[in-house]
Amino acid sequence: MKRIFAFVAVLCLLGATGAFADGSLTVMTRNLYLGADLAPVFAAETPEEFSAAAQTALEQVAASNFPERARALATEIAEKQPHLVGLQEVFNFTFNGSNGPPPYRDLLKDLMDALTAQGADYTVAAVVRDTDLQVSLGGNLVGVVDRDVILARGDVAASIVPVSLSGCRPSLDGCNYQVVAGASTPAGIITIERGFVAVDAFIGNGPVRFVNTHLEDRSPDPANPLSPAIQAAQAFELLSVLAGFPNPQSAKIIVVGDINSSPQDPTLTVGPYTIVPPYKQLADEGYADTWNLRPGNPPGFTCCQAGDLLNLESILRERIDVIFTNEEPAGQIKVNVTGNDESDRTPSGLWPSDHAGVVTRM
Repeated sequence: MKRIFAFVAVLCLLGATGAFADGSLTVMTRNLYLGADLAPVFAAETPEEFSAAAQTALEQVAASNFPERARALATEIAEKQPHLVGLQEVFNFTFNGSNGPPPYRDLLKDLMDALTAQGADYTVAAVVRDTDLQVSLGGNLVGVVDRDVILARGDVAASIVPVSLSGCRPSLDGCNYQVVAGASTPAGIITIERGFVAVDAFIGNGPVRFVNTHLEDRSPDPANPLSPAIQAAQAFELLSVLAGFPNPQSAKIIVVGDINSSPQDPTLTVGPYTIVPPYKQLADEGYADTWNLRPGNPPGFTCCQAGDLLNLESILRERIDVIFTNEEPAGQIKVNVTGNDESDRTPSGLWPSDHAGVVTRM
C-alpha cells in the first residue's frame, strides 16, 4: 500500500504542476537589451571623445532602468512557463568591481530576482561569456561583460553540452566564435565577442538539445561591404559544430537566439565572395523556422524599439529573433511574440527590451 500511495502522490504532484503532462515542449528566446547605443564609443577618434561617448552610454544604460524592465521580462516568462529560455545581451556592468545602482547592474541577477518574486522557478543552466571589457573612466574602472544564458524551469534537468570539445574557442559553458568584429579605439582594440551555448534535457516525449546564440550585426562596418561575412562565418561555425558534435540520443535540436538575420536577407556577392546570411544557412541545413509552421501569416516582427525604449507605439519592423528546429513537430504548434504590446510597457513607460521575445510550444 505504501508503494501505491507513493506512486499516486507522484502523479498528483505532476498533475498539479503541469510538468510534461501533455508531452509538449515550450521554449523561448529573449534579448534583454543592454540599454545603450555603443556605436559612438567605437567611432571615437580621441581619448576625450571616447570618454564622453562612454559616459553617455552609461547614462543611457541607467535611464533604461533594467531593474524595472526585469519585472516586465519576468512576467513574460512566468506567464508562458517555457521549459527552456535562451537569453542574449545579459550584461553585467560593474564600478570598480562591484554592482550598484543603475547602470552598474548584473542583468542576470536582477532577472532571476524578479522571477523569484513572481514565484517562477527557474535556474541558470548554462552561460557563455562574450565581450569582456575593463574601461578606465575618470580614474575608476568600469567593467562590461556580455553573456548568453540558458534558463531551465525548475522541473527540467538540463546538462551542459561540452561543445568546447569540438575545437571551438571555449568560454565558460560554451564557445566564442572564431570570426568576430573589432574596433580600433583610443582605448585600444575592442573585440566584440559573440558565442553559443547548449544544454541537453529530456522533456515531454523525448530528448532535446537546446542551443542559444547571438550573432554579429548584419553589417557591423557599413563602410566595408565584406563585413556581413562575419555573421555568416559565425552561423557556418555553429552549424558545423552542431552537425559534427556527438548526439548519441538523436535529440531534437532547437536553435534559438538573436541571429541578426531575417528571412528577407539576400545572399550577397562581393567580388569573388558569396555571403550567405545566417537565416538562409539554417534553412538550407534543414532547420525549420517554427514561426513559419504556425497557422496564419502574421509578420512576427521582433526588432527594434527606439534606443531609449520610450516610443509610445511599437515600431518593430523585422524578424531577427528566431526559434529553429531540425525536426518539424508532428502535432500542433503555437508560436507567439511577447513584449510587443503597449500594455507590456513598464510603469514608467519603458518597453521591456528593444527586441520582442518569441515563444514556441510544440
